[in-house]
Amino acid sequence: MTTDTTAYEVENDELPSARWDRTARALDRVRWQLGTMFLEGYGRIESYKGRHVIGRDRPIVEGVYLGAHEREAIVVSENDGILPRLYAELVARIDGLANPRDEESVITTVHKLVRYYLPKGMAATDAVINEFLPSGDHDRKIGLTVFIERRAGVCRHRALLAGYFIEKLIKDGHLNGRVSVDRSETDEGGHAWARFASGVTGKIFIVDAGLDVHGELFSIEQRWSYRRPDDVEPSKNRVEIIKPRVQEPWLIIDELDWLVAAGVILFAAWKLAWSLFT
Repeated sequence: MTTDTTAYEVENDELPSARWDRTARALDRVRWQLGTMFLEGYGRIESYKGRHVIGRDRPIVEGVYLGAHEREAIVVSENDGILPRLYAELVARIDGLANPRDEESVITTVHKLVRYYLPKGMAATDAVINEFLPSGDHDRKIGLTVFIERRAGVCRHRALLAGYFIEKLIKDGHLNGRVSVDRSETDEGGHAWARFASGVTGKIFIVDAGLDVHGELFSIEQRWSYRRPDDVEPSKNRVEIIKPRVQEPWLIIDELDWLVAAGVILFAAWKLAWSLFT
């Protein structure tokens, strides 16, 4: 028996559901070493060896990023002057854009600069870790700039640099919104990226310099499960119920205003007539 396959369609497997508990697992793993720290606008959050822990919707500058599994603890600090220098270059590039206020252009510029400064991948990153962290000394703090100086980094280092850039751009008024270093895990492993939620347009932008993906959340190629569980895509078929009122060119005031104006005119006419005949 032969089978006609001309119209046969194969249903693709769905992407594995993302698990969003990697930061929680990192905190649980080092719970005995944690303290708390008050940060304005965030309240009290966990701290690790004197620095606040970077996580979803948490501040980035001067914080530390812990792994869900034992590895280096990455510090994002401006103290050595390297990050401010890179940020100054970013601002210069943004100022040179045709429209420096265009969010998508700014995000694209961030993405490109992160990939420029951290082009080397896993092998170079492992070499840095082996050089600066003694064998078995897990969760030892190491500066993000150590990796930048050697132009080595994987998704977590690239996400932190992108997050740093965006956080500074928000602080200095180049962007308006909130930044986050997000990460999740699927059956394929863990991954990290930066996220910017615009306070102007409401759009959500992704900067994934690890997989070379950037742009608006619901428009980019979903090479990872970037969508948070509570992210809802705006309906493409949404009907606008409240529409702006369209008026004829000569109609510069609405009906109620006409009634008020007519009453004023009638009252003025009555007053004038009264004064003339009394």
